[in-house]
Amino acid sequence: MSRRSAPFVAPEDIIQDPLSKEGKSLAKELLSTLQADIAAFRADQFPPDILQQVRDMPIYQGNKDEVAAYHKRWQPLIDRALQFYPAAYLPPDNLPLPASLEIPQFIYHVQRLHLTKTRAKESKNFGSVGALIEKCGEFTEAECLRLEKVFANDETARLVAHREFIDLRAYVFCKNDKGELLDPERIRFYRTGLIVHALPDFKIVDSRQKPRKRRNDAYSNPLADNGVWKVYKKR
Repeated sequence: MSRRSAPFVAPEDIIQDPLSKEGKSLAKELLSTLQADIAAFRADQFPPDILQQVRDMPIYQGNKDEVAAYHKRWQPLIDRALQFYPAAYLPPDNLPLPASLEIPQFIYHVQRLHLTKTRAKESKNFGSVGALIEKCGEFTEAECLRLEKVFANDETARLVAHREFIDLRAYVFCKNDKGELLDPERIRFYRTGLIVHALPDFKIVDSRQKPRKRRNDAYSNPLADNGVWKVYKKR
């Protein structure tokens, strides 16, 4: 039901030796250029000027021709992105492009859209206190000493930092060519935006006023807590 993203693959038709230091550097440079081009195009073309916004969300609906026309504007950038993520959209997994690219997600033949909020957490792993502070901010001196003690007692130890947040998701129900309702896809859309081809009987179910409960956390009693990130010894 949920979808990961397609893996990165350095394009060998552009980069002669993608595993070399020079090849990796060139791949990073080309990907950064693509991201900059996407950001510039997005600033000019998003939100869509030919589609209708769904509630107060970065979700836009239209008929098939309208969605296809807007999709066509993005296609050159999508084609460039597929050079780095060639598995995107292909069966059997049909994985999307990474959300970090901020290319809108296009879904056709949508019959129902179920908007939800759920309590979630972001998780990051670290092999040193310095790396933790660089990514997650400062902690008290006493907390840093406690964290350093973890590594002093076990050189192979790792720290895990959790940040709780409210995650917005859309459950997208589509119909196949026979008119049969398919199992829903759970889409994280807030960063990329979601473009849906709405069928004539399109419906919206908005459950955002009642966030779903997050599953119980396996970790408790953090070693450090700066108000945003809670840090534990990784199990």
